[in-house]
This record gives sequence, C-alpha cells and structure tokens, in this order.
Amino acid sequence: MDSPTKIDGAADTRIVEISIVTVTYKRDGILQQSIDQIATVIGDRRDVEYILVDNNPDDTDRSSMIASLAQRQYVKLGFNKGVAARNDGAAAAKGRLIVFVDDDAFLNPSNALALYQQTFIENPRAAIVTARHIDVKTGCTPREAFPHTDKTLPQDISFKTFRFQGNGFAMRREAFEAIGRMSDDYFYGLEEIDYAYRVIEAGFEIIYQPKIWIEEHNDPGGRLPTRAVQEMRLTNKMIISWKYMPSLYLPINLIAFSCYVFALNRGRINIGRSVWNFLKWVKDNPQRRSPIGVSSVSYIRACGGQVWK
Repeated sequence: MDSPTKIDGAADTRIVEISIVTVTYKRDGILQQSIDQIATVIGDRRDVEYILVDNNPDDTDRSSMIASLAQRQYVKLGFNKGVAARNDGAAAAKGRLIVFVDDDAFLNPSNALALYQQTFIENPRAAIVTARHIDVKTGCTPREAFPHTDKTLPQDISFKTFRFQGNGFAMRREAFEAIGRMSDDYFYGLEEIDYAYRVIEAGFEIIYQPKIWIEEHNDPGGRLPTRAVQEMRLTNKMIISWKYMPSLYLPINLIAFSCYVFALNRGRINIGRSVWNFLKWVKDNPQRRSPIGVSSVSYIRACGGQVWK
C-alpha cells in the first residue's frame, strides 16, 4: 500500500481541542477494551477526536471498532512501522493537544483529559506531559517505567523531568511542529529517550503528572521474544547515546547501560550482536552525532538528573 487510507468519522463544527492517537498491531481484543475505556474518558465532550493508526499488514478494516465515537479517524498503513507510526497519527491530528495511548493501555482517571489541559496551562514551557505507568498485574510503577533517572523520587508527586513514557503522554501541537517527527531509527524500544533529548534541546520542558495514570496490560500480541526485545533496546540506547551524549559522558554511559541490561537479563542476551548492530548504524549514519548543549545539560541537572545516564 503506497499511502495510508483514512476513514473520517462524523463531522463536527466545533474546534478539536484534543486528539487521542493509538497505534495498534495484533491486539484486537485488548484494543477494543482500551477504546471503550477512552470512550468513557471522552464522555460527552465534542471537542475530542480519536485516531486509530492500524499497523497490521492485512486487509482487515478496523474502523468499526471506533464507530461509536463522535469524532474519529482511521489510518490504515498496510504494514508494521512500529512505534514510528505515532507520527502518522500526529500528522492526521486536528487537536491543539495530542494524547498518545498504547493499544494495550487504559487511560485514567475519568477526567484525564482535563488534567492534561490544566497541567499544560500551569506549565507554559511544557512540550510533553507524561502520565504515571502502572502495571495492571502489580499495581506498581516498574523501575524502568519511572520517567527519571533518580528512582528514589516519590511516584505520586508531579515534577519537571527530562524523560517520558510512550504509552500515555500528551504533547502540544505547536511543540511537535517545532521539534519535528519522532525518530524513524527505532522500530521499538527507548524511542522516548531520543525524543526527550530533542524536546529539551529545543528549549521545552517535560512534566510528570501522576494524577493521570495508564494501566499497562503488557499484552503479548505482536511482541517479539524477550531476548530480541532486550537486544533491540540495548542497540537503541547505544544509538541514542551516540547521537546526543556529550563526549565526556559517552564511554561510561555505553559501558554502564550494557552491563545493566546484561545483568537484568542474567546474561541471556547477545551483547555482541547489539554492539554490531550499533556499529553498523554508526557506519551508515556518519553525520548523525549531535550532542546536547550546555543549556540541556543544565536543565537535566536542575531536574535532579545525572547527565551520564
């Protein structure tokens, strides 16, 4: 398929304030539950649209799954672009705010959209407001899903940060237009870190707002084997570090994260393969290194972060 197919929903003369974007792949069961939850959150608001970006490489028309929503768009890509398909949803969005919700995640609470709006009003330099990630099985926020390098910070208090979670974040349209598309370098894994560097380098801020939370179901549909995912994440982190990390911090960052991932997976991943894929990327992209500047380093430190991480 050469270009996306769009099926628009019912027309509405009101201005769209919020566009909610979901990218889906091989998760029809949990997807419908997520859509139903979003419909509850939208309620009787007429200034919200929902955009379903279909990454499934099949001929199935899933527009019927969103037929009950007053304002809707269905974008059929015809192939699996991975997380980069968020850009297709953002391109179609009409809203002043764009909210991204994964297809196996449930947006909460019922006034989540108003909370996103209020947080942006209170933080005029914020490009992104990121919700709290809660694993539905444990009721807790996993260490790796907490959007800060200091994992001792309270998880129930809002703060300015330099990381965000991809399964439940909102972005100002004008910030997206100023910063540009999310990177196409990553099929899956840690792509948020790449974009976060670009957000702060452009002079914007990121706000963690735990009053909004995402129930993450970690549905196995469409997922690669754990070992492949972890090796992909390690390669991605190396690429991100190479692109943005100042030279002073680059060696320790590459070594420390590799050791961390190796230990986390109890040695059951092939670090050599990750390194090989990273070096191949560097060879193919010799002009892509662009370390963050002094102002971004200062921002990270002001947020209580450590630049080398």
